[in-house]
Amino acid sequence: MPAALELATALQQELVDIRRDLHQHPEIAWEEVRTSGKVADYCERLGLSVQRHAAKTGVIAVLNPGKPGPVLALRADMDALPIQEENAGPCVSANPGKGHLCGHDAHTAMLLGTAKLLAQRQEQIPFPVRFIFQPAEEVTGGGAELLVKEGHLTGIAEIIGLHVNPMLPVGCLGVRAGPFMASMDRFSIDIEGVGGHGAMPHLTHDPVLAAAEIIMALQSIVSRRVDPLDPAVVSVCQVDAGSAFNVIPPRARLQGTARSLSRPVRDRLPKWIEEIAAGVAAAHGQKTRVEYVYGTPVLVNPAEHVEKISRAFRALGGSVVDTRPTMGGEDFACYLEKIPGCFAFLGAGDGTPLTAQCFHHPRFSIDERALPWGVALFLQFVCERAGISL
Repeated sequence: MPAALELATALQQELVDIRRDLHQHPEIAWEEVRTSGKVADYCERLGLSVQRHAAKTGVIAVLNPGKPGPVLALRADMDALPIQEENAGPCVSANPGKGHLCGHDAHTAMLLGTAKLLAQRQEQIPFPVRFIFQPAEEVTGGGAELLVKEGHLTGIAEIIGLHVNPMLPVGCLGVRAGPFMASMDRFSIDIEGVGGHGAMPHLTHDPVLAAAEIIMALQSIVSRRVDPLDPAVVSVCQVDAGSAFNVIPPRARLQGTARSLSRPVRDRLPKWIEEIAAGVAAAHGQKTRVEYVYGTPVLVNPAEHVEKISRAFRALGGSVVDTRPTMGGEDFACYLEKIPGCFAFLGAGDGTPLTAQCFHHPRFSIDERALPWGVALFLQFVCERAGISL
């Protein structure tokens, strides 16, 4: 067994204990008080330089802060989701309506394990290593954006991040050069009509009907306005209208997400949404107001850094697969807009066929044998950059 993987595997039980403790006490975006306290205390016991309250509820820990750069950064996100967990077993969420159903508990545990092993080899590493424990990955305008604004990328030469993926087996790394994850924007459409009695629709301008037609018409953006070779998504996910079964309401509201893997397409999406909404509403004698909020940008992995992380994982005896881009979003993209680095999916599946039990599902789960692989990859990557052997 390669040395990095052997060292990480020796931490298996500690990694599982940390992950399960966090899993039982999930905290959603900007509320990661217990989590960040546990993280900061752990890092301080390792002798790292620790900054609490970075980006409100984040933690920045630094190994070798006094050594010259360039700085290497490793990142984990900490927040849970506002979803009721439906799993059973040795550890489930004790916080109603909240759950670690995207693996951020595993990410935090793996980075803490990495910090421990690197702290034991502090003298061998000739540069600073910055451990970024990020809050609020799951919300627009979240932790990555605020950390960038607060200047926490200063001095960093490259940054690496991992995300557990139960659709890939343990011992596998999924990554790709170029656009890898989609931009993630949100929009709302307010439709102003004229309400009235449900039995007298001819006396109204029904915004519910207009909303239904707008939902259908928005699908023509991807099917007719976007080049078929350019991936894009426009999904209406929330509809709000009316308060009684027999009353046509005066207004309706639609909310959704728009995503793409290219900047030119992303730049056109707001105009297309507004044109379609206004045109359909006008045909019904109504008006609309569209709000479009830019969220995380397209996540683009530089080829050079994909090769570096792939080489490190293969050195562990793992397999690397060229993974298809996903229309899911990840605010790690905010870092990669500023500095080079790489983001990859770490296999965390046990080989059981999965359907919907993946990211953000109430029964999301991982094979905890993946935890040492994440630690070993971080450790191997740092040691290769430092030119040292374990």
